[in-house]
Amino acid sequence: MQFELNRRQALKWAGATMVATASPVPAFGQSRASWVPDAQTEELLTAAMREHRVPGVGLAIIEDGALAWQKGYGVTNIETESPVTEATLFQAASLTKPLFVYVVMKLVDEGRIGFDDRLADFFRPADYVASDWNAAITVRHVLTHRTGLPNWRPAEDENAILQPAFAPGTAYSYSGEAFHWLQQVCETITGLGLHDLVAEYLFAPAGLSDMAMTWLPGRDAREVHGHVVSEDGEAALSDLQFAREQGWRLHEVAQRWDRPITRWTSADLRAAHAVMRPHTHPRLADRPLWRVNRPGSAVIDSASSLRTTAGDYAKFLTLMMPGRERRRLEISEELRRMMLTTQSEPSENGPNRPAGYGWALEPRDGGVAYDHWGFNAGQYISMGLGDTANRRGIVIMTNGSRGNRFMDHIGPIITGTDYRSFF
Repeated sequence: MQFELNRRQALKWAGATMVATASPVPAFGQSRASWVPDAQTEELLTAAMREHRVPGVGLAIIEDGALAWQKGYGVTNIETESPVTEATLFQAASLTKPLFVYVVMKLVDEGRIGFDDRLADFFRPADYVASDWNAAITVRHVLTHRTGLPNWRPAEDENAILQPAFAPGTAYSYSGEAFHWLQQVCETITGLGLHDLVAEYLFAPAGLSDMAMTWLPGRDAREVHGHVVSEDGEAALSDLQFAREQGWRLHEVAQRWDRPITRWTSADLRAAHAVMRPHTHPRLADRPLWRVNRPGSAVIDSASSLRTTAGDYAKFLTLMMPGRERRRLEISEELRRMMLTTQSEPSENGPNRPAGYGWALEPRDGGVAYDHWGFNAGQYISMGLGDTANRRGIVIMTNGSRGNRFMDHIGPIITGTDYRSFF
């Protein structure tokens, strides 16, 4: 597919092309024999990292429906200069959502929950507000972002209630709050905490050995640190590494309880918040318990808390690909197709592209591209994209506050394709 670049895209492409001139750069939109970066593309990638002040990058490529290649670039922490490798862990942020959707699909496959089951019939959060609209929210509404609930309530407003802005099912509203509520429903149904639930239904069957649904102490040394761009325009280590600050205190509670964090439910997490050692960091020391308990602060969360390598996330993306032998423990072909079927069309107040179950969608010649972006704390920015038409995919994970600019820059260069996800 060819298209006319706008001025920003054209300048970005031209500037990147001038960085390395050892061999011609493929014309934009020209089909590439492989998305695996060659030496020249890697030069362009590292130049883009410097330009956008992104310290570390994890990159993985899918070819012919399978993980074909992965590599790390840069550092996990600009102060220690520890290199990013294939084993480096990134916060996947909202890339967690499609993965959780997949697990819910498995529960649907088993008949343990239905798309039109109402959340309030299984579990009501402590701050649940009784209303016709809250009572009407279904599993389907959550998975398709049509609950009417906000993404997250304002962190500073203790009185902000969990209430839809419109009748569920009537419009699109991207919502992490809704996913966290459904997480608690699934915990109630299965008796499992989020990590154990996802491990049983996805990690173990799919061989995703480097994924976890929360920060864990034994994996901390492999996880990137978050970075921002300082006033002088350079990358700087963020003064607050929230997941670590919170995680080590929760680990101390887990040791006292003799109950590892991987087994915790949302109720366990709230109980741990009440008894963990107080924070001393100036940005956290005075944070009240009600705010710590808000879903937007949860380090065990179906909307945002996945930790993974780029390679393992690429393996997850392949589960959406057609033309592969489906294993018994995967979701059915019917549900796979459903995840890639449009549920919400683009609109002024809705998604900028068609949206399905867990994925943003883009019709392509002979198939559909599916993708998701993730932003945690404005410092951990990632994206994953698969294309059923050519059975290719790409995962880019970063640890810098300009990771989105970097991905918009380098994504079209690597793929040679005009995916709307990058523009």
